[in-house]
Amino acid sequence: MGMREEQGLEKRIRELEATVKLRTEQLIASTSRAYSFLDSLHMGFIMCDVNPEVVLTNTSVRGFLSDEARGEWTLAEIDQLLEPSLHLKELVTQSLKEQRSMELNEVNLGKRVLRLFIAPMVNNEAKGDVQPIGAVILVEDVTEKTVLERSKDEFFFIASHELRTPLTAIRGNASVMKKYYPDVMKDQNLSAMVDDIHTSSMRLIELVNDFLDVSALEQGKIQMNPEAFKLDDVVTEVLRELQSLGDAKSLKLVAGPGLGGTPAVLADRKRVKQVVYNLLGNAIKFTDGGGITVDAQAEGKFAHCTVTDTGSGMSEENQKLLFRKFQQAGSSLLSRDTTTGTGLGLYISKLIVELSGGKIGLEHSEVGKGSTFGFTLPVA
Repeated sequence: MGMREEQGLEKRIRELEATVKLRTEQLIASTSRAYSFLDSLHMGFIMCDVNPEVVLTNTSVRGFLSDEARGEWTLAEIDQLLEPSLHLKELVTQSLKEQRSMELNEVNLGKRVLRLFIAPMVNNEAKGDVQPIGAVILVEDVTEKTVLERSKDEFFFIASHELRTPLTAIRGNASVMKKYYPDVMKDQNLSAMVDDIHTSSMRLIELVNDFLDVSALEQGKIQMNPEAFKLDDVVTEVLRELQSLGDAKSLKLVAGPGLGGTPAVLADRKRVKQVVYNLLGNAIKFTDGGGITVDAQAEGKFAHCTVTDTGSGMSEENQKLLFRKFQQAGSSLLSRDTTTGTGLGLYISKLIVELSGGKIGLEHSEVGKGSTFGFTLPVA
């Protein structure tokens, strides 16, 4: 090799060394920025490999796990700190195997309450195969939020419960006055005032009962008592009880032909009746002409019940807000009828149906032509 070739080779080596040094410095700087970013997060961060074992944690999650300064944790050590029934390592393994994300709410860690989000990391190979390379666990401290929500729910439940007793007394006394003091009630002004007291107390009792139902359902304080029964029987009862409301608006309340042939369902009969009552009551409220049909049919292992009306219907914008607290199924969000509904009926129905193992939703609605609500329940 000549002198010139040796000099050229040395030059290329020096250039290569300079490039390697530059790339190394850039990689170190980039890694340092990534670590700084992770440590600046208020949310805990855990990265696992496919085994799964912890390969990286940030400052926040280490603070959640222990008040003492220490290095990396193993997944087994983290598992021991969490509530015994959780089995975090098994859940990470399942997430990697099924390649799906998981969310865990209200996980206890000593005095802390955490929310965990597990997501698999995959590498899309050139052939189109998906190769799992690890998982990420995000940890959020929701202790304060959970305590506030529980305190609010408990206060709400106690306050509503305490309201029911005096309201019942007001309603009862108003009824007694109308029944046993007819001579006094001949005064039309006084009679109208007593009627208002009675009607308002009934309205408030209904409101309080809805509040109590929501609070109890959300806190898991309502014990569902499943039994086998025919939807046809429940629907017939509700139609009979609400017939007077339908007659007042000249509406036809009809039980569909499919109800009789639908197999028995397994659910809490009293609560399912409440769902049918809410759906049919809503349909009557927002229907001024035509009629309402309640029907059902079997769909595999579920019975599918529908309530179809010829009422005002809803726009697509309003449909998105259904089944939320205090949101009525009206055609206008700004004109809630506060004298005839709490806006909790659909929300309560959703909680009941989902606790029963079914689903509920708006199946179809067209402005000016009517709506169809439906729910499913498991067959007995």
